[in-house]
Amino acid sequence: MRLISLGIALLGAVGSGVTVTGQAGTAGTHPLVGTWRLVSLQRAAPAQPLAPVDNPVGILIHDATGHAIEVVTQAGRPASLNPAEQLQTYEASWGRYTVEASGATATYLIAGDLNPGRKDRRVLRTFQRRDTELVLVENGPDQRPAVRTTWQRIPELEALPAYQEALVGFWRWTGSGMINARGANVRPASRDPSVIVYTPTGHMAVLYLPPPGRQRFASAVPTIDEARAALQGSVSYFGTYIVQPKSRTLFHYQLGAVNPAAVGGSFMRNFDTAGAQVTLVFPPTMLNGEQVRNTLTLERLSGLAEMWPDFRR
Repeated sequence: MRLISLGIALLGAVGSGVTVTGQAGTAGTHPLVGTWRLVSLQRAAPAQPLAPVDNPVGILIHDATGHAIEVVTQAGRPASLNPAEQLQTYEASWGRYTVEASGATATYLIAGDLNPGRKDRRVLRTFQRRDTELVLVENGPDQRPAVRTTWQRIPELEALPAYQEALVGFWRWTGSGMINARGANVRPASRDPSVIVYTPTGHMAVLYLPPPGRQRFASAVPTIDEARAALQGSVSYFGTYIVQPKSRTLFHYQLGAVNPAAVGGSFMRNFDTAGAQVTLVFPPTMLNGEQVRNTLTLERLSGLAEMWPDFRR
């Protein structure tokens, strides 16, 4: 299997407000807005031409207010990969982006990344949109193309259920913990800036990062111990989701995950939305002899109007 050691340092700093400028895309929306699946990946070693990477899969999501999340990995990764190999074949980051007035260059500022050394980095990419195809090119230090990704836009659901609308959007993690029967948080959690995203195409992506303070890798390729420490407590995968409105449950189906053994699996969560907040509740488990439920709270960064500006009920 060919390992990915990409220079894709996508995505950016936490915030809100309209930051996207530039030319209008098809249907009157910005050309980057939407949910995109990876169809081609090329990368180049220093002073070498671009070469294809085998079996690329991934997801790229932009909203109209400048939030983005990207996952790039490979299909068929063996479950036996060690932590360092997992990180070399799976990249995930999120943050904010802006587009120059020319409409051909985007700047991404990383808010969160599985690789702790890429947090707060700023990355410049040129892009071309041709109908439902998006091509992004990132140059290396020598200003030669280092990474070229090609994405296919996934169409929004033709009949998006009304009960699903409230969940669509970028959601930033604000807190979580193990809640017992008395409502006490017996194990509160802390995380670097983290998000989960639900799209109007029926796709989702999540990047929950460990607590602040992770150490940067000593070199471009982490050791097994460095990678294990960086991944400890992280959750990252992408796939599809289904909303069950009567039982207030969500089902996540994993198409790609940092742990290759998790691909093809699914998760169930209870949920509750209240204005700009969503609560996700995991199934019960036992902790120190009592039943608890991991409960996450998230605040809205964007919603259906920002994920699908042309939507009309």
